[in-house]
This record gives sequence, C-alpha cells and structure tokens, in this order.
Amino acid sequence: MPSTFNTYLQRANRDGLREYLSSLREPVWECELIRVAFPDADLINGSALAMYRWHFVLFHILYELVPDFALENRYLHIHFMRTCVRDYPTAGHCRHFDDERVEFCAAVCSNSAQFCEFHLARIDETGIDRLSDRYFYLDPANFTALSAENAEKFMAGAWKLLQNYEEYRRCLAVLDLPEGVSLDVLKKRFRHLARTMHPDITSGHHEEFSRINTAYRSLLSWLTCG
Repeated sequence: MPSTFNTYLQRANRDGLREYLSSLREPVWECELIRVAFPDADLINGSALAMYRWHFVLFHILYELVPDFALENRYLHIHFMRTCVRDYPTAGHCRHFDDERVEFCAAVCSNSAQFCEFHLARIDETGIDRLSDRYFYLDPANFTALSAENAEKFMAGAWKLLQNYEEYRRCLAVLDLPEGVSLDVLKKRFRHLARTMHPDITSGHHEEFSRINTAYRSLLSWLTCG
C-alpha cells in the first residue's frame, strides 16, 4: 500500500475523476469519488489511518480542480456527502451557494460583491471555515500530521455524524449555523447566543435558551467525539 503523499497522488486517476465530476447530475458521496480516483483503495478492510489518507488526497485533488472548473464558469462544491458541479449564475445574480439545496441563490443583486442583500448581510466567520478547509487540504504537510490514534478519532467522528445526520442538521438549524462548521465557530456562536438569551441575563428566553443549549451540547459531542 502507498504510504507517502506523493505516492497516493501519483496513483490517483485524476483525469477519470474530473470526467466523472463533469458528468454528474446529482450530488455524490465521498466514497463514490474515492472509488473513481483510487480504484485500488480498500474501503472495507482499510485501517482508519489509510481511510484518512485516501480522504485527504481526494479532497486535495478536488480543491486543486476548483480553479479548472471556474475557468468553465462552473462551481465545484466539495462536501463529504454532496459533492457536485453547478454552473455559476449569470452576471447580476447572487452567487451564494446553499449547501443543503446544492444550488445557488441566483436572486437579482446590484452590488459588486455578487451577493444579494440578504446573503451579503449574512457573511460571517463561517466563510473563514470554508477558506480554512481549502488551505488545510491543499497543504501536503497535513497528510502526515494525523497519528494513527487521531485518525481513529477522525473516522469515528465522521461515522458518528453519519449515524446522527438528520439530528446534526436540526441542531445546526437551531444555532443558525452551516454544515461543516468548526468547533471554534460553534463555540463563538454559542457564546454570542448565551450573552443575548441566557435566562439569568435576559428574562423570557428560558425555553429557547434550553433548546439552544441542548443543540450546542449535541454538536459539541459530535465534533469532539465525546
């Protein structure tokens, strides 16, 4: 089995992956993309560390392909459950991409930021998360940064989210957060809500804060594998 980043990268069927992505009509799961990019990957009996490495190199290639698709005026949306390619909206229409509906807002807009007023006002730290993901996977040093023990935790966390995916999405909606949110942003969002809705600070929000707190504790548990 390959053991270095370059060995994994050289064995990847990059052209086949790009062709497959171009042909997609519906979003696909990560495992389908691994089968296309790495036909020799053992998705059944592989160790957690091997699975993490297939995952990392796949996402590395996907992020490298983003500019290629952009030259064709197409957006490559990268997600472990819903990777897809979509045409960018025409000029003058909002380019906010909805992760859940896997489509652009496309509402008419008149500002230079290419977002409608609603989505322009909602740009916050979550945009930093998306930028952070791109830089993480494009840095080969992160291929070996994870130990076997932490790889087990990483895969366990991913599996735990899959088992509780609908509840995970519900909890995110309660805190008004997108999928893939980082632990840091989750904590910042909860601190903000706690300051404005905690019943010891502001009366009349007991039930709402209880619901927020429960959702936060669930998300915290899944994101830390606790």
